[in-house]
Amino acid sequence: MMPAADMGSGSRMLARAGAVSMALFLALFLGLASVFLPAWFVVSTMLVPAVLVLMLVRPEYALLAAVALVCDLVHPALVPRVPLLGGSISAADAALAMLTAYATWVFVAGAGKTRLAPIPGGRWLLVPGGLFGLSVVIGIALSLSVWQLSPAVVLGEARDLSYLLMLPITVIVLRQRERQDRFVRGLVILGCLFAFGQVLQGVFGLPVFGTSGISALETLGYREYSTIRTNTHGLSIIILALLLVLGAHVMGLLKGLKSLLLGGLLFLGIFLTFGRTTFAAVTLCGMVVVVWLNARTLPRLAGTLLLVLIVGAVLGSVWKPESFYAVYYRMTSISAEINYGYSAGWRFMEAESMLRHIVQHPLSGIGLGADYKGIRGSSAHPELNRYMHNAYLYMAGKLGLPALALFLTMMAGIFAIGRRLAQPGASPAVRVVAAASAATMVRFVFASITEPHLMTDHGVVSIAVAGAMVYLCARRAAEDAAPGSNAASQAHVEPGHSPVSDTPLRTAAWAVSPGRRTR
Repeated sequence: MMPAADMGSGSRMLARAGAVSMALFLALFLGLASVFLPAWFVVSTMLVPAVLVLMLVRPEYALLAAVALVCDLVHPALVPRVPLLGGSISAADAALAMLTAYATWVFVAGAGKTRLAPIPGGRWLLVPGGLFGLSVVIGIALSLSVWQLSPAVVLGEARDLSYLLMLPITVIVLRQRERQDRFVRGLVILGCLFAFGQVLQGVFGLPVFGTSGISALETLGYREYSTIRTNTHGLSIIILALLLVLGAHVMGLLKGLKSLLLGGLLFLGIFLTFGRTTFAAVTLCGMVVVVWLNARTLPRLAGTLLLVLIVGAVLGSVWKPESFYAVYYRMTSISAEINYGYSAGWRFMEAESMLRHIVQHPLSGIGLGADYKGIRGSSAHPELNRYMHNAYLYMAGKLGLPALALFLTMMAGIFAIGRRLAQPGASPAVRVVAAASAATMVRFVFASITEPHLMTDHGVVSIAVAGAMVYLCARRAAEDAAPGSNAASQAHVEPGHSPVSDTPLRTAAWAVSPGRRTR
């Protein structure tokens, strides 16, 4: 038989030969394709192979790449779509399929380490999520068989909900603590990238995320063309990153210039949306995180924020007085817009139309992809007859009230587990990640009144990532608290101090240094 050393050497040689063969094949393919296809398409086709390579080398980065693709970090013109059944499959869909296959293989082949260890309250997270997935499958079957809707529109709405698979995928893939640390750091970096794109769009007018993400600021039909309103599907990631930075700051894991620069960039990215509901929800989420982690810092942080707003208002009034007035008018005309605004009137019409269908079909809904507005909707853009701003009525009308109840129960489970872990007892970094992930549920609860976050791919994937984070935090906290664990022994030797040698889920590369302790 071949000696063990020779066997290992032979395996490495085969791996190298396979890598070289793959590289030569890709070079040949791209070289030939560049003759017949435009350069942007050739470059964009590398996105899926890049995610595949990351999945094999650093799966946590593949997860981040999938989130980035779902939230359109890459300009839509650079992402190819493959036609299928009257619709299309994007690079994000292909990445999700690859990650699903990889997580399934890891879960099946793993020797116990990849099994989903039970955590306190975990059933309120995983069971409703699993049952909601089953309700989506049933909804697809009813839409195709009973309602006889077009497969393209049915699968179009179902694909957005399929990104809930990122919750179990993330839990399975991030089974190692080092991967969890890198993933959380990557979330902060990803949020900063989205925020930087927001600055490029809002300040310089560059369509980083596509032309649909840039528009003139509008209030009550009045357009202020000197003020650009910019949006990105990565807004939820920006908010999560801001909450992570805020939590790390109040817990003493992040101080000084780094905290100011990261928080300022993320805050500016959110501000340039000029979304009033977003402002209120983010403010509430930030207060939740601070109160849970270190309520004593709340007055100081509130004073700092007020000072920043005053300085910004003064500078804005000098730099662009027209824009400053437009922003002020938008912030002070909420009641008038609710009563007289076109946007509010359109939303009321949507609610009236959908409520009628919910009363008629409370259990099954009218089906994914169904047209609920009828003749009162849009004839020029029929997709608007399927779209709705209120996420709760949207989901209840398309899938039924039981499906909505299951989804909200899962969100409540994320909030409850994160709330419990944010209390003193766990390590500071676990508290930060759990608090930030749970607080995002508060934002989704309020923001979903005016935006369909629960029915969009970028909203669902953000909720899934937050759910995976609180689950991983709970599992690590339970492992650290187990008798005989390294963290438990350190906590016994140094009462009142947090273990540092194995700090769970360090929230960024700028985590506390080995020689420091956080009281």
